[in-house]
Amino acid sequence: MRLNPRLQTIGSLGLFITALLMLTFLEACNRFDKDDPNRQAQTKKGPAQISVENGQTVLTLDTSTQNLLGLEAATLTATVTHAQFTAPAVVLSVQDLTTFRNGYVATQAQLQKSRVEADVARKEYTRLKTLFQQNHNVSEKALQSADGTLQTNEADIRAGEQQLSLEESVARQQWGNIATKWAVDGSPEFQRILEQREVLVQITMPSGELLVPAKNISLEIPGAPRTTASLVSTFPRVDPRIQGRSFLYKTLAQPNLTPGVNLLAHLSVGNQMQGVIVPTSAIVWSEGRAWVYQQMASDRFTRRSVPTAIPVERGFFVAQGFSPGDRVVTQGAQSLLSEELLLHGQAGGVSDED
Repeated sequence: MRLNPRLQTIGSLGLFITALLMLTFLEACNRFDKDDPNRQAQTKKGPAQISVENGQTVLTLDTSTQNLLGLEAATLTATVTHAQFTAPAVVLSVQDLTTFRNGYVATQAQLQKSRVEADVARKEYTRLKTLFQQNHNVSEKALQSADGTLQTNEADIRAGEQQLSLEESVARQQWGNIATKWAVDGSPEFQRILEQREVLVQITMPSGELLVPAKNISLEIPGAPRTTASLVSTFPRVDPRIQGRSFLYKTLAQPNLTPGVNLLAHLSVGNQMQGVIVPTSAIVWSEGRAWVYQQMASDRFTRRSVPTAIPVERGFFVAQGFSPGDRVVTQGAQSLLSEELLLHGQAGGVSDED
Protein backbone atom coordinates (compact mmCIF):
# COMPACT_ATOMS: atom_id res chain seq x y z
CA MET A 1 0.00 0.00 0.00
CA ARG A 2 1.44 3.41 -0.89
CA LEU A 3 1.29 6.41 1.48
CA ASN A 4 -0.47 9.51 0.48
CA PRO A 5 2.09 11.92 -1.08
CA ARG A 6 0.70 14.69 1.07
CA LEU A 7 1.36 12.70 4.23
CA GLN A 8 4.89 11.98 3.04
CA THR A 9 5.52 15.69 2.61
CA ILE A 10 4.16 16.52 6.06
CA GLY A 11 6.31 13.79 7.66
CA SER A 12 9.48 15.03 5.96
CA LEU A 13 8.76 18.57 7.08
CA GLY A 14 8.26 17.38 10.66
CA LEU A 15 11.60 15.56 10.66
CA PHE A 16 13.31 18.68 9.34
CA ILE A 17 11.81 20.90 12.02
CA THR A 18 12.75 18.39 14.71
CA ALA A 19 16.36 18.27 13.50
CA LEU A 20 16.51 22.07 13.38
CA LEU A 21 15.26 22.32 16.94
CA MET A 22 17.85 19.80 18.09
CA LEU A 23 20.67 21.76 16.46
CA THR A 24 19.48 25.00 18.04
CA PHE A 25 19.34 23.36 21.46
CA LEU A 26 22.85 21.92 21.12
CA GLU A 27 24.24 25.32 20.05
CA ALA A 28 22.63 26.98 23.06
CA CYS A 29 24.13 24.39 25.36
CA ASN A 30 27.57 24.92 23.83
CA ARG A 31 27.29 28.67 24.26
CA PHE A 32 26.23 28.19 27.87
CA ASP A 33 29.28 26.03 28.47
CA LYS A 34 31.59 28.72 27.00
CA ASP A 35 30.04 31.44 29.14
CA ASP A 36 30.19 29.35 32.27
CA PRO A 37 33.89 30.06 33.13
CA ASN A 38 33.26 33.81 32.86
CA ARG A 39 30.20 33.45 35.03
CA GLN A 40 32.18 31.40 37.52
CA ALA A 41 34.93 34.03 37.54
CA GLN A 42 32.38 36.73 38.26
CA THR A 43 30.93 34.76 41.13
CA LYS A 44 34.43 34.25 42.52
CA LYS A 45 35.21 38.00 42.55
CA GLY A 46 35.60 39.06 46.16
CA PRO A 47 35.93 42.40 47.98
CA ALA A 48 39.60 42.71 46.85
CA GLN A 49 40.57 42.36 43.21
CA ILE A 50 43.77 42.82 41.20
CA SER A 51 44.10 43.77 37.54
CA VAL A 52 46.54 45.33 35.11
CA GLU A 53 45.55 48.57 33.38
CA ASN A 54 47.87 50.49 31.06
CA GLY A 55 50.80 48.49 32.38
CA GLN A 56 50.05 49.28 36.04
CA THR A 57 48.82 46.89 38.70
CA VAL A 58 45.55 48.16 40.14
CA LEU A 59 44.00 46.99 43.40
CA THR A 60 40.26 47.38 43.78
CA LEU A 61 39.06 47.24 47.39
CA ASP A 62 35.60 47.78 48.76
CA THR A 63 35.05 50.05 51.75
CA SER A 64 34.91 47.25 54.30
CA THR A 65 38.25 45.85 53.13
CA GLN A 66 39.82 49.30 53.30
CA ASN A 67 38.55 49.71 56.84
CA LEU A 68 39.85 46.26 57.75
CA LEU A 69 43.31 47.19 56.46
CA GLY A 70 43.16 50.53 58.29
CA LEU A 71 43.83 52.58 55.16
CA GLU A 72 44.16 56.34 55.38
CA ALA A 73 45.20 58.64 52.54
CA ALA A 74 46.54 62.19 52.35
CA THR A 75 46.73 64.72 49.55
CA LEU A 76 50.17 65.81 48.34
CA THR A 77 50.73 69.56 48.34
CA ALA A 78 53.11 71.72 46.33
CA THR A 79 56.37 72.67 48.01
CA VAL A 80 59.83 73.97 47.18
CA THR A 81 63.20 72.73 48.33
CA HIS A 82 66.85 72.67 47.33
CA ALA A 83 69.08 69.92 46.09
CA GLN A 84 70.52 67.88 48.94
CA PHE A 85 74.20 67.35 49.70
CA THR A 86 75.29 64.62 52.10
CA ALA A 87 78.33 65.06 54.35
CA PRO A 88 79.83 62.97 57.17
CA ALA A 89 79.25 64.13 60.73
CA VAL A 90 80.30 63.07 64.21
CA VAL A 91 79.04 63.87 67.71
CA LEU A 92 81.74 65.63 69.72
CA SER A 93 82.82 65.10 73.30
CA VAL A 94 82.84 68.39 75.20
CA GLN A 95 85.09 67.15 78.01
CA ASP A 96 88.01 69.39 77.05
CA LEU A 97 85.66 72.36 76.64
CA THR A 98 84.39 71.72 80.17
CA THR A 99 87.99 71.42 81.41
CA PHE A 100 88.81 74.72 79.76
CA ARG A 101 85.84 76.37 81.47
CA ASN A 102 86.90 75.08 84.89
CA GLY A 103 90.52 76.21 84.39
CA TYR A 104 89.40 79.57 83.04
CA VAL A 105 87.16 80.19 86.06
CA ALA A 106 90.01 79.27 88.44
CA THR A 107 92.40 81.63 86.64
CA GLN A 108 89.78 84.38 86.69
CA ALA A 109 89.35 83.94 90.45
CA GLN A 110 93.10 84.14 91.05
CA LEU A 111 93.32 87.21 88.84
CA GLN A 112 90.52 88.88 90.73
CA LYS A 113 92.30 88.10 93.99
CA SER A 114 95.51 89.63 92.64
CA ARG A 115 93.65 92.77 91.59
CA VAL A 116 92.14 93.18 95.06
CA GLU A 117 95.53 92.66 96.70
CA ALA A 118 97.12 95.12 94.29
CA ASP A 119 94.45 97.69 95.05
CA VAL A 120 95.09 97.33 98.80
CA ALA A 121 98.86 97.49 98.27
CA ARG A 122 98.51 100.58 96.11
CA LYS A 123 96.52 102.39 98.77
CA GLU A 124 99.03 101.38 101.44
CA TYR A 125 101.95 102.52 99.34
CA THR A 126 100.24 105.86 98.65
CA ARG A 127 99.57 106.38 102.37
CA LEU A 128 103.13 105.54 103.39
CA LYS A 129 104.57 107.71 100.65
CA THR A 130 102.54 110.67 101.87
CA LEU A 131 103.73 110.13 105.43
CA PHE A 132 107.32 109.75 104.31
CA GLN A 133 107.16 113.01 102.43
CA GLN A 134 105.75 114.69 105.54
CA ASN A 135 108.83 114.96 107.72
CA HIS A 136 109.71 111.28 107.36
CA ASN A 137 106.91 110.10 109.61
CA VAL A 138 107.59 106.52 108.37
CA SER A 139 110.84 104.84 107.59
CA GLU A 140 112.16 104.54 104.06
CA LYS A 141 112.36 100.78 104.55
CA ALA A 142 108.59 100.55 105.20
CA LEU A 143 107.95 102.60 102.06
CA GLN A 144 110.18 100.35 99.97
CA SER A 145 108.50 97.25 101.39
CA ALA A 146 105.06 98.61 100.42
CA ASP A 147 106.35 99.44 96.94
CA GLY A 148 107.69 95.89 96.55
CA THR A 149 104.36 94.37 97.61
CA LEU A 150 102.52 96.58 95.08
CA GLN A 151 104.85 95.62 92.24
CA THR A 152 104.46 91.93 93.12
CA ASN A 153 100.69 92.20 93.03
CA GLU A 154 100.75 94.07 89.75
CA ALA A 155 103.02 91.36 88.29
CA ASP A 156 100.50 88.73 89.43
CA ILE A 157 97.78 90.66 87.59
CA ARG A 158 99.78 90.72 84.36
CA ALA A 159 100.55 86.99 84.67
CA GLY A 160 96.87 86.20 85.31
CA GLU A 161 95.75 88.25 82.32
CA GLN A 162 98.31 86.53 80.10
CA GLN A 163 97.19 83.13 81.38
CA LEU A 164 93.55 83.89 80.60
CA SER A 165 94.48 85.10 77.12
CA LEU A 166 96.56 81.97 76.49
CA GLU A 167 93.82 79.62 77.67
CA GLU A 168 91.22 81.41 75.55
CA SER A 169 93.49 81.30 72.51
CA VAL A 170 94.01 77.53 72.88
CA ALA A 171 90.25 77.01 73.22
CA ARG A 172 89.58 79.04 70.06
CA GLN A 173 92.02 76.86 68.13
CA GLN A 174 90.05 73.80 69.21
CA TRP A 175 86.44 75.04 69.27
CA GLY A 176 86.23 78.26 67.28
CA ASN A 177 85.24 81.73 68.45
CA ILE A 178 81.57 81.23 69.31
CA ALA A 179 81.78 78.03 71.37
CA THR A 180 84.80 79.46 73.20
CA LYS A 181 82.89 82.64 74.01
CA TRP A 182 80.03 80.51 75.37
CA ALA A 183 82.48 78.80 77.72
CA VAL A 184 84.19 82.05 78.71
CA ASP A 185 80.90 83.75 79.54
CA GLY A 186 79.24 80.68 81.02
CA SER A 187 76.33 81.52 78.71
CA PRO A 188 72.93 79.75 78.60
CA GLU A 189 74.10 77.98 75.42
CA PHE A 190 77.09 76.56 77.30
CA GLN A 191 74.91 75.54 80.24
CA ARG A 192 72.59 73.56 77.93
CA ILE A 193 75.61 71.69 76.58
CA LEU A 194 77.05 71.19 80.05
CA GLU A 195 73.71 69.80 81.25
CA GLN A 196 73.54 67.51 78.16
CA ARG A 197 70.36 69.11 76.87
CA GLU A 198 72.16 69.86 73.61
CA VAL A 199 75.13 68.29 71.83
CA LEU A 200 77.73 69.63 69.42
CA VAL A 201 78.24 67.98 66.02
CA GLN A 202 81.13 68.37 63.58
CA ILE A 203 80.21 68.44 59.87
CA THR A 204 83.00 68.11 57.30
CA MET A 205 82.69 69.23 53.68
CA PRO A 206 84.99 67.26 51.37
CA SER A 207 87.85 69.14 49.75
CA GLY A 208 86.81 70.83 46.54
CA GLU A 209 83.20 71.35 47.63
CA LEU A 210 82.77 75.12 47.80
CA LEU A 211 79.46 75.11 49.65
CA VAL A 212 78.06 77.79 51.89
CA PRO A 213 77.14 76.18 55.23
CA ALA A 214 73.39 75.99 55.73
CA LYS A 215 71.91 77.60 58.83
CA ASN A 216 69.88 74.45 59.46
CA ILE A 217 70.63 70.88 58.38
CA SER A 218 69.04 67.47 58.80
CA LEU A 219 70.94 64.78 60.71
CA GLU A 220 70.37 61.11 59.91
CA ILE A 221 70.66 59.20 63.19
CA PRO A 222 71.11 55.41 63.35
CA GLY A 223 67.94 53.79 64.68
CA ALA A 224 66.07 57.05 65.18
CA PRO A 225 64.14 59.67 63.20
CA ARG A 226 66.02 62.56 61.67
CA THR A 227 66.63 65.68 63.69
CA THR A 228 67.50 69.26 62.84
CA ALA A 229 70.78 70.96 63.76
CA SER A 230 71.63 74.66 63.63
CA LEU A 231 74.92 76.25 62.61
CA VAL A 232 77.24 77.55 65.34
CA SER A 233 80.39 78.52 63.46
CA THR A 234 83.27 77.25 61.40
CA PHE A 235 85.22 74.53 63.20
CA PRO A 236 89.04 74.63 63.32
CA ARG A 237 89.59 70.89 63.83
CA VAL A 238 89.91 68.35 60.99
CA ASP A 239 88.04 65.08 60.85
CA PRO A 240 90.77 62.42 60.46
CA ARG A 241 88.46 60.35 58.24
CA ILE A 242 88.18 63.01 55.54
CA GLN A 243 90.13 66.10 54.52
CA GLY A 244 87.98 69.15 54.16
CA ARG A 245 86.46 72.20 55.80
CA SER A 246 84.56 71.58 59.04
CA PHE A 247 81.63 73.34 60.68
CA LEU A 248 80.17 73.17 64.16
CA TYR A 249 76.45 72.56 64.67
CA LYS A 250 74.28 72.06 67.74
CA THR A 251 71.19 69.91 68.15
CA LEU A 252 68.92 68.63 70.89
CA ALA A 253 70.38 65.75 72.88
CA GLN A 254 68.86 62.27 72.66
CA PRO A 255 70.01 58.77 73.68
CA ASN A 256 71.37 57.94 70.21
CA LEU A 257 73.59 61.04 70.10
CA THR A 258 76.55 60.04 72.25
CA PRO A 259 80.14 61.26 71.70
CA GLY A 260 81.83 59.51 68.80
CA VAL A 261 78.64 58.45 67.01
CA ASN A 262 78.97 58.86 63.25
CA LEU A 263 76.08 60.53 61.43
CA LEU A 264 75.10 61.71 57.97
CA ALA A 265 74.25 65.36 57.50
CA HIS A 266 71.90 66.45 54.72
CA LEU A 267 72.37 70.04 53.56
CA SER A 268 70.23 72.05 51.16
CA VAL A 269 72.28 73.53 48.32
CA GLY A 270 71.71 75.16 44.94
CA ASN A 271 68.57 76.71 43.49
CA GLN A 272 65.03 76.02 44.61
CA MET A 273 63.10 73.14 43.03
CA GLN A 274 59.33 72.70 42.87
CA GLY A 275 57.62 69.42 43.63
CA VAL A 276 55.92 67.49 46.43
CA ILE A 277 57.03 65.71 49.59
CA VAL A 278 56.02 62.06 49.83
CA PRO A 279 55.73 61.46 53.59
CA THR A 280 57.76 58.76 55.27
CA SER A 281 54.58 57.13 56.57
CA ALA A 282 53.50 56.46 52.97
CA ILE A 283 56.69 54.61 51.99
CA VAL A 284 56.92 50.83 51.82
CA TRP A 285 60.08 48.99 50.81
CA SER A 286 60.09 46.02 48.48
CA GLU A 287 62.81 44.53 46.29
CA GLY A 288 65.23 47.22 47.50
CA ARG A 289 63.03 50.06 46.24
CA ALA A 290 60.73 52.59 47.85
CA TRP A 291 57.07 52.45 46.84
CA VAL A 292 53.91 54.36 47.57
CA TYR A 293 50.27 53.47 46.95
CA GLN A 294 48.45 56.17 45.03
CA GLN A 295 44.68 56.32 45.38
CA MET A 296 43.30 56.61 41.85
CA ALA A 297 39.64 56.49 42.92
CA SER A 298 37.73 55.84 46.11
CA ASP A 299 38.22 52.07 45.71
CA ARG A 300 41.26 51.84 43.40
CA PHE A 301 44.96 51.89 44.35
CA THR A 302 48.15 51.46 42.36
CA ARG A 303 51.70 50.98 43.62
CA ARG A 304 54.29 53.42 42.25
CA SER A 305 58.01 53.73 42.83
CA VAL A 306 59.34 56.79 44.67
CA PRO A 307 62.76 58.32 43.95
CA THR A 308 64.77 58.69 47.17
CA ALA A 309 67.61 60.88 45.90
CA ILE A 310 66.41 63.93 47.86
CA PRO A 311 65.54 62.97 51.43
CA VAL A 312 64.00 65.74 53.52
CA GLU A 313 62.90 65.98 57.13
CA ARG A 314 59.38 64.56 56.62
CA GLY A 315 60.02 62.14 53.78
CA PHE A 316 61.34 62.39 50.23
CA PHE A 317 61.12 65.34 47.88
CA VAL A 318 59.89 64.36 44.42
CA ALA A 319 60.11 66.81 41.52
CA GLN A 320 58.63 64.57 38.80
CA GLY A 321 56.13 61.72 38.65
CA PHE A 322 53.80 63.02 41.34
CA SER A 323 51.71 66.17 41.33
CA PRO A 324 50.00 68.34 43.94
CA GLY A 325 46.55 66.90 44.53
CA ASP A 326 47.61 63.26 44.19
CA ARG A 327 46.40 61.15 47.09
CA VAL A 328 48.68 58.55 48.66
CA VAL A 329 48.09 55.99 51.39
CA THR A 330 49.76 57.21 54.58
CA GLN A 331 48.47 54.55 56.96
CA GLY A 332 48.12 50.86 56.19
CA ALA A 333 50.46 50.92 53.18
CA GLN A 334 52.35 47.86 54.41
CA SER A 335 49.07 45.95 54.81
CA LEU A 336 48.14 47.01 51.29
CA LEU A 337 51.42 45.62 49.98
CA SER A 338 50.74 42.30 51.71
CA GLU A 339 47.25 42.23 50.19
CA GLU A 340 48.66 42.91 46.73
CA LEU A 341 51.21 40.11 47.01
CA LEU A 342 48.48 37.74 48.20
CA LEU A 343 46.19 38.62 45.30
CA HIS A 344 49.16 38.48 42.94
CA GLY A 345 49.81 34.89 43.96
CA GLN A 346 46.16 33.90 43.64
CA ALA A 347 45.95 35.42 40.18
CA GLY A 348 48.95 33.43 39.02
CA GLY A 349 51.21 36.43 38.47
CA VAL A 350 50.59 40.03 37.45
CA SER A 351 53.32 42.07 35.81
CA ASP A 352 54.88 44.86 37.89
CA GLU A 353 54.24 48.50 37.19
CA ASP A 354 56.76 51.29 36.52
